[in-house]
Amino acid sequence: MNLNNKNFKVFLSTRLSRIFFVLFVSLLCSSAQGSSIQDSSAQADNKKHTEFLELFRQYLQIDTSNPPGGELAAAHFFAHIFEREGIPYDLVESAPGRSNIRAVIKGRKPSALILLHHMDVVPANPEQWEHPPFAALMDDQFIHGRGAVDTKSLGIFHLNAFLNLHRSGVVPDRDVVFMATADEESGGAFGVGWLMEHWPEWFKNIDAVLNEGAVGKSIGGKTTYAVEVTQKIPLWLRLETQGEAGHGAAPHAQTAVTRLLDASTQLQQLQFVPRAIAPVADYFTALAPLYASPWRERFSAINETVKSADSMAELHEFDHRLYALLTSSCTPTRLQGSGKINVVPGMASLEMDCRLLPDVNPEQVVERIQTLLGPEVQVRTLLSFKPGVSSSQHPLFETIAAVLQERYPEALLLPKVSPGFTDSHFFRESGVTAFGFSPILLDEDGSYGVHGVNERLTLDDFHQGLQVVEDIVIQYVTD
Repeated sequence: MNLNNKNFKVFLSTRLSRIFFVLFVSLLCSSAQGSSIQDSSAQADNKKHTEFLELFRQYLQIDTSNPPGGELAAAHFFAHIFEREGIPYDLVESAPGRSNIRAVIKGRKPSALILLHHMDVVPANPEQWEHPPFAALMDDQFIHGRGAVDTKSLGIFHLNAFLNLHRSGVVPDRDVVFMATADEESGGAFGVGWLMEHWPEWFKNIDAVLNEGAVGKSIGGKTTYAVEVTQKIPLWLRLETQGEAGHGAAPHAQTAVTRLLDASTQLQQLQFVPRAIAPVADYFTALAPLYASPWRERFSAINETVKSADSMAELHEFDHRLYALLTSSCTPTRLQGSGKINVVPGMASLEMDCRLLPDVNPEQVVERIQTLLGPEVQVRTLLSFKPGVSSSQHPLFETIAAVLQERYPEALLLPKVSPGFTDSHFFRESGVTAFGFSPILLDEDGSYGVHGVNERLTLDDFHQGLQVVEDIVIQYVTD
């Protein structure tokens, strides 16, 4: 092509203009395509969250108050979901109306992760609630309902991860087991305890269990998350006294009730020495920088703080949950005597909820109480568990830590001893690692109505919980 200099410049200018125009259009298209992909991803997330929010509300509307339990209706709720998704499941009844359900996504290796939560909830008195406890009402900030935190939200977090893994078609490295059980709030006799006895094949090749037991909390503006690795030992006792039954108008000098009242007075002498076992001491040391004086100094030197009666009394007022980690306790919770005001009963009873530090022998505590109260009081053990600890040096704990570090790099993660008990103890007693974790972030008072009135969960916690638990499960079973 023979072009003079002038014509060449015009040609070049025209060609460059066309090239830049094509590039500009391409960039616009690429940007629009990228934006479209992001919008599509966001829409998919919104659709998913809307789906599971509706499932959560349906789940909350099922009254599984224990007693009586009634978990069968909740088990059918999950069964219908699995049928719709084409997922095989097992549903078994441990007693009339008391049910447990399991579904499995098979993996490549002979090991399994159990996603465990309980379907039963503690009772709720509607007269004391701002909203009906089983209406699952929702406002701009909260979802209200019994079980919103303990533990139906966790069940939906698990369900989201389980169904999305199934829908993806990815074959995980290990089995993933969704398990929803009965009766945790009363000790698990119709739930995990019953299943381990009657359906032991459900628990073969279990590598780890992800269960309830710890949540996040904001302390002094700092976000902390905890993973429960062990718990205080529950020891439920009934003290019984006998006497002659009769008319309230002409009582005997001593009755079953007066003997029980004497025994309750004697119980005030039952004292436990406060102390910080090693995991608890580490927990307080890590928490110390988050608190203002004097708690910063007292938590940093917790082994000295427990020796001061004044400091412990002040801690009990300041934060009764932290106080509970430092001592065993026995709390009277129920009294029973006559069913009629003018009848002197032949027997009276007092029930106590004792929570012991993990290294305390429950049998020794029973012997101590029996010696203190004497032969006129019969001490019966209603429930007692063995201690167990799950090491934080485990891939599941490390996965939880990695996901939280990625999403919340400023947050603090701590292994924790729980003052309450969960079904995790059944697994730890069998030598299986179990961790308690839900990515809910409670407010400063740390309750949101758990076991109290007006239980509720923030919408932010719900949406974040879906994603965090899914990330943990997917990373743990596919890496």
